[in-house]
Amino acid sequence: MTEIPAPYLAGREPVTDRLRRLLDSTPDDLAPPAPDSPPARILAAARDLCAEHGFTGLTVRAVAQQAGVNPAMINYYFGSKDRLVDALLTQQLHQLMNDVVNGLDQDAAGEQVLAEFPLRILESFRRDPQRMHLIRVAVSTEPDRFRRIIRSLGEHSVLGVSRVLRDLVADMQQAGRVVPLPPRSVLLFLMANAYGLIFMEQIAREVTGFELDDDQQWGEHRDSLGLLLRHGLLAGETPKDGAHA
Repeated sequence: MTEIPAPYLAGREPVTDRLRRLLDSTPDDLAPPAPDSPPARILAAARDLCAEHGFTGLTVRAVAQQAGVNPAMINYYFGSKDRLVDALLTQQLHQLMNDVVNGLDQDAAGEQVLAEFPLRILESFRRDPQRMHLIRVAVSTEPDRFRRIIRSLGEHSVLGVSRVLRDLVADMQQAGRVVPLPPRSVLLFLMANAYGLIFMEQIAREVTGFELDDDQQWGEHRDSLGLLLRHGLLAGETPKDGAHA
């Protein structure tokens, strides 16, 4: 078994440092505005109104009234309602990824970082139900817009984080510490365990009685899911030939 220092990608900096550097390098035109700035107040108002009325029910006049600004200021900073919604979703994705990465243990082993990632995503959404609602609505009603925003952020958000995690999977597999399956399948497994519950929460509640906003139920599920993720990722018996052809 090849030895790789626990928190490191092979031959690279610690994975948590690499993820933070990736997010911190977001260009100014893609980064969220400074807190308490006029654009930030406008986005906060748009977020509240979108959560209540949806994206189609959003109006520039209502946003301006709630933010306490002149409607012309919204056009000055964002250009149009459509671009305002783009900026809002960009901000929510950026803040989600930062919240998740900042919650990771800097000294964790590579396989632990992988197992923790879905849990951190779920915890971030639990702390911010409004963000969870907005992203659910965006994915279900405007998937093309959401994909375009992910692409526009490039390596500074979801795509870059996914690439780093995929590299980490490959390195941990080389070290014999993660199950030898295609890295893409491992990432899909992690994504399904995070976003699957977010988008299927109502069905999960109906079928199993699980309530994501119940602290006791969440604590029990978090511990159980953590065990399942770690055991699912840890290298064990090598799959038979053709098992994942």
